[in-house]
Amino acid sequence: MKLLTNLNRNQKLLLFLIIITPFVIKIILSFSINTPLRSDSMVYDKLAKSILYTGSYSFDGKPTALLSCGYPLFLSFLYAIFGTGQITVKIFQSFIEIFSTLIFFLISTKFFKTKYALISTAIFAFFPSNILYSQTILTETLFGFISLILLNYCLSKKFPRYIFFVGVLWGYAILVRASFIFSIALIPIYIFFFRRQIFDGYSKTRFLKSVKYIFLFLLGASLVIAPWLIRNKLVIGSFTIATQGGFTFWAGSNPNATGTWYHKIEETDERFNIEDEALRDKLFYEEGLKYAINNPHKFLITGLKKLGYLFSSERMILLYFTPDEGKTRTSTEVYRDINPLLIALVNIPYFIVMLFGTFGILSIFEKRFFIYGFIICWLLVFFLFVALARYHYVLIPFFVLGTTQTLFLRKRIFKEMKSFRLYLAIVFSLFLISVWTIEFYYLFR
Repeated sequence: MKLLTNLNRNQKLLLFLIIITPFVIKIILSFSINTPLRSDSMVYDKLAKSILYTGSYSFDGKPTALLSCGYPLFLSFLYAIFGTGQITVKIFQSFIEIFSTLIFFLISTKFFKTKYALISTAIFAFFPSNILYSQTILTETLFGFISLILLNYCLSKKFPRYIFFVGVLWGYAILVRASFIFSIALIPIYIFFFRRQIFDGYSKTRFLKSVKYIFLFLLGASLVIAPWLIRNKLVIGSFTIATQGGFTFWAGSNPNATGTWYHKIEETDERFNIEDEALRDKLFYEEGLKYAINNPHKFLITGLKKLGYLFSSERMILLYFTPDEGKTRTSTEVYRDINPLLIALVNIPYFIVMLFGTFGILSIFEKRFFIYGFIICWLLVFFLFVALARYHYVLIPFFVLGTTQTLFLRKRIFKEMKSFRLYLAIVFSLFLISVWTIEFYYLFR
């Protein structure tokens, strides 16, 4: 935080306004918008109340491991202190966003001078989905906050200090979002392959130090995750973080797979009726893996479709605030009825950040291991499992940094990029434009 004291008066004032203005907007929204709980939000709410009132992790009275426990534990903590109203969660998450924005500023200063770090932070703070997700009973705000803390640490010069406690926090992040599990490999890989740089001056003990710090990191993460895995083995019958893994894998790896959840998917396979979660999870994994092995070309094509859904428009956050109609209409039908001006207001900033950010990310050369590592791990998860537009929220900070990098380099950006990276940026941009074009064609045709 020493960096903040080095800012001049005008810079401190501007940073304060960048942080506090979106916070005020969020507080206003907290009191003015009330939405019915549904889908994951309803499940998180019920699990949190089960923890609070019965001391068990149960859904409708039945022990479960459908969703990992990180976010329900967070909700139960808030419910125990402030009551079970949604408004409490929204206000508290709005406070969390203050610290998320501050941490993002610190991350930005690792890439840019103060002027551009402030621009980067402003883009992040006023990004429409960042404001709206704080008003949901979903993992995005909490996980986004934790992931920014971890990213800031990974980019720090003090790495690998406090590695055990970072492991603890990493473990909790996985319990909040099980899809973060692949990223746990980043720290061991980084320490092992960059040990000469990290432990400069310890030539004789460098290897042992790398082993020591990798062990401490994994120990910290294990101490957080292990109790949950043991509980699930004893109660559910399986060492699993979440029993939704099987059917989310199968949903993206079956003859009818589209890449995302399709309308009334639960009615398409009898395995959804199996009450034994561990057995259901196992059977779905087996069936999905069998299909992928026997149809590798189709699995690859569906994987690309998943990435398309992952980077589709900000439809999920807009749909969250529409009336709950159950399954009477598809999400596309509901999305079509939303005010086009609101769709534009939320999506245009997203489109700009994604396109500008693509070129900026691929022009970053310093501190790129964790930038690329986090992104690749996230893409890999949703190449394998079913994807939703909501899940690209985690990647927005990286693309905001990329957007600022593009603004900083401006006309020099194409000269700074090597040919392969430039071609990759062009191909990915065309991919994004194609996804959005097809999506809105089907939406408004």
